[in-house]
Amino acid sequence: MGGGFMLEFDDAPKGLVRLIYASRAQELGRGGLPEMVRTILLKSIQNNRMAAVTGFLVAGEGRFLQLLEGPAGEVEQTFERIRRDDRHGDVQVISRGAVERRMFRDWNMAQHQIVAADRSVLTKVGLTAFTPDGLDEARAVTLLTTFGAQHLR
Repeated sequence: MGGGFMLEFDDAPKGLVRLIYASRAQELGRGGLPEMVRTILLKSIQNNRMAAVTGFLVAGEGRFLQLLEGPAGEVEQTFERIRRDDRHGDVQVISRGAVERRMFRDWNMAQHQIVAADRSVLTKVGLTAFTPDGLDEARAVTLLTTFGAQHLR
């Protein structure tokens, strides 16, 4: 299950940063996590397009793993909005730093929701459940790129 808006950005390295964080979903409404992800995705696509930010969100088991890429100031502003958002709790930065090029340059924001068939991917990074808050950068990137590649097929 995935979705997102595709738009290619220039990979000019000047000031380009990548931030990966994990958080817990808070205040799930009637539609649960799928509805929360849908509303986050719709707003993120709009905001990210204006800010030249791209990214990918993985959601499941009441948790989020997200990668944001773009101009340093815009990524930091986007992340601060997320940190203040009541839908996110226990926000933990996994990695933050300058990069040469975007990993997900074609998406303002795309998403993947964890399903039972994803267990083999989780096992590949040493997880028995989707618990991204304990990941290091390498394992987080493996999850993000593996699930991201599924949406490019």
